[in-house]
Amino acid sequence: MHNGRSETARLPWLNTLVAFEAAARLGSLTLAAAELHLTPGAVSRQVKQLEQGLDAVLFVRSHNAIELTDAGRIFLAHANGALAQIRTGMRAVSGRTARLTIRAPLTLTQRWLIPRIDHFRRGHPGVDLRFQTISAATSERTDVEIKYVRGTPQRNDISGEIFLIDRTAAVCRPELLVDGMSAITPEGVLSLAVLQDTADGWSWRQWCKAAGIAFQPNGDSMVFDTDEAAIDACLSGLGVAQANTAFVTSALEAGTIRHLCPSVDATLGAYYAVVNARSRVADSFVIWLKDQGENQSTAGVGQRRS
Repeated sequence: MHNGRSETARLPWLNTLVAFEAAARLGSLTLAAAELHLTPGAVSRQVKQLEQGLDAVLFVRSHNAIELTDAGRIFLAHANGALAQIRTGMRAVSGRTARLTIRAPLTLTQRWLIPRIDHFRRGHPGVDLRFQTISAATSERTDVEIKYVRGTPQRNDISGEIFLIDRTAAVCRPELLVDGMSAITPEGVLSLAVLQDTADGWSWRQWCKAAGIAFQPNGDSMVFDTDEAAIDACLSGLGVAQANTAFVTSALEAGTIRHLCPSVDATLGAYYAVVNARSRVADSFVIWLKDQGENQSTAGVGQRRS
């Protein structure tokens, strides 16, 4: 009995767990303080109180940074589980749900996020997800905004975190390829009906540059203002389009479309996640995005824009 009462007395208060989790997740006492609407000193004191209660050092502190110790990493896993159960219980009792509003390009949302988002939902039950396409006219605040930037990916671009490189591929339905075109050349690709997803032909010009040829279509051309429309036209058999193979994985695996000239490797840009309203859920979503992007790269599947 004595040991039980002693252990109970040493259990940390909830606010010390919250402060520790925020500091560990953000890697900063200052950022944790801003999220929790406290002073950095108050967060530091709560973390120290937790360390004293546990009789363990959770962070290695330097001048402007903190880093989890081995004990801190072990305890963080338990703290995350405990806080997740508490938050789930609070939502069950109060009837309120956490909300995460995400603004993202249309094609990325429809062809990359939607097929994967159930994986995030299973790991974050009770989160109300709201999606906005980039063209949506709304005054509602967005927690996370996904932006696309053309050109060579820059790790520190637009103050966001890169999670998906946009590598493009020429794709079309097999029936468009006549006999003798099984090993089609880049020049041969341009003899097919070309489907552009922008008026300036950005993706086609970058693909042709990587292939070492000029962008001079020899067949019919159709110009759309979104790559979602160009991909749909490709799937309908109207011509050859440039597409992120991650956006048409199921069609490629089913043989509905073919990847032409796979040796041509053209990078068009990258997707970045920008957190506008920092929270535990928003940070978890960005981490999930990066994990999904890394899984895509590991699988050897190219990536593309919206």
